[in-house]
Amino acid sequence: METNQLQNNDAEMTIDISKMFKVISRKKWTILIVTIISALLGIFIAINIPNEYASQVQILPELESKDAAGGLSKFKSLAGLAGVDLGSLSSTEAVRPDLYPNILQSTPFLMDVLNMKVFVAKYKRSMTMSAFLEENRKQELTTKIFGESNEKDKDMPVINPKNIPFETIHLDKKQDELIKDLQKRVGATLDKKTGVINISAKMQDPVIAATIVRYSQDYLTEYVVKYRTEKTLKDIKFLEERSNEAKRRYDNALYSYSSYQDRNKGLFLNIAKDEGKKMQYEVDLSYNLYSELAKQLEEAKIKVHRETPIFKVLEPAQIPVKKSEPKRSVMVLGFAFLGLILSVIFVLARNYKELGFFG
Repeated sequence: METNQLQNNDAEMTIDISKMFKVISRKKWTILIVTIISALLGIFIAINIPNEYASQVQILPELESKDAAGGLSKFKSLAGLAGVDLGSLSSTEAVRPDLYPNILQSTPFLMDVLNMKVFVAKYKRSMTMSAFLEENRKQELTTKIFGESNEKDKDMPVINPKNIPFETIHLDKKQDELIKDLQKRVGATLDKKTGVINISAKMQDPVIAATIVRYSQDYLTEYVVKYRTEKTLKDIKFLEERSNEAKRRYDNALYSYSSYQDRNKGLFLNIAKDEGKKMQYEVDLSYNLYSELAKQLEEAKIKVHRETPIFKVLEPAQIPVKKSEPKRSVMVLGFAFLGLILSVIFVLARNYKELGFFG
């Protein structure tokens, strides 16, 4: 009995499938027309989507050595002659490479990109990146169909620029939208296995894409170098000022002591000898202070050299020779397939009674 029941179910299923094919065959022209219309819609959309060009650069950052002062072994003998102790140099923790992508997604960097000048071949003139992105937005298909939205956020209070705290970023709605657009177009990734940083940019102009990638590379390297050396450079500036003051103090003390000796030759009064001892003490003190500051200054200069990271460019920025997006053929095939599936479902749903879907 179970075998007969299974055979009956298979027969019913076979009948249902055959009915489905009959309905599809009868409505084949409807399905074909819908598929063609979907394909034409895909062609229309694909044609109106502008080309995007991607450029990238690969750099290998310097990884911090476990022995921070190991790289200075060749300087130790030379520094020892000058009285400089390299053992007092301490390592400074660098910006970790896994944080590099965050630097190129930060608002200050993106604002710099928006303000930079680029030459647009399509318009044959130079313009800011913000103006270039605004022109691209006007030419997008969604903007052509629905127009630009000029609505203002009614919940946002009116902000007086005088009340904005110092070093606080205040963006208007248009700037915020452009920065979000740039965040999608510019970025960096880290290959944790090899340590290679891949910086990429996607623009509607191939030259601008390569320009943004190169600017991102320079910004990132300068940012990391500044982070690593900023504190030491401030120390150098401070030590140079103090060293110059100590040198002037030493020169003045030595001049005063020499003048005193010239004026008091052959005198054997104790008071004169005591005055000479005080001046000699001042000369020695000034010299020791100047000498110590000079040593610290040389140590700080060597420290800057040690802490300046090196970035090796593995793959320089190139102007792309072909577009990266859109894949128009894939889009057209996708729309045609979607139209085919939807039209078949619609035809079967319209003839559900004939097919006996619900008994």
